[in-house]
Amino acid sequence: MAQLKMYRLAGMPFKEYELPEGYSISKYKTEKDKLDWVECCKNGLVADDADEKAFDEAITNNQDINIFNDVFFLDYNGEHIGTVTAFVNEKNIGDMHMVGIRSDYRGRGLAKYLSLITIKEMEKRGVKYTLLTTDEWRKGAVKSYLSAGFLPVKYDRGMIPRWEAVLEEYGIDSVLMLRNNAKPFRLIYRSGLKTRKE
Repeated sequence: MAQLKMYRLAGMPFKEYELPEGYSISKYKTEKDKLDWVECCKNGLVADDADEKAFDEAITNNQDINIFNDVFFLDYNGEHIGTVTAFVNEKNIGDMHMVGIRSDYRGRGLAKYLSLITIKEMEKRGVKYTLLTTDEWRKGAVKSYLSAGFLPVKYDRGMIPRWEAVLEEYGIDSVLMLRNNAKPFRLIYRSGLKTRKE
């Protein structure tokens, strides 16, 4: 089944969040960071027994990614506890890639800081829009992306009912759905909303 796709259009307002005490942002610096990245991504993004090769497959082997500029970490007291890779492809489209929080730090609302890192970085780089892909089962992530202004994209069959179910689960009445070219498609409504428009 195709993943859900979301876009965040350039220039949309965003909410600033101040990092809590003890937290900071850093970038990839040394080979040691590869294993820390793997630990952050052991939430369905990489296998539980993954090693540095997972980093190379997902990050190093992508020609659009500069590991020293594009791989970010959320740190707590200097220790990497979350990661996001924010890069720009040849079409000037941003990509929010491999968003992960270490398992012992999940459920604390930290994903919003990874989204904010990406949003600010992509605004700085002047992209047309930023894309990400995810799965319905990553419920906390999907909710966080919607809160950060990412919009659903109709790019494959079945996307409308899948998104209607997601909106129903979160009690969100409606949201604008975009076409694959980032143009508006139409408002979609949660599946249980009686006044749903077709």
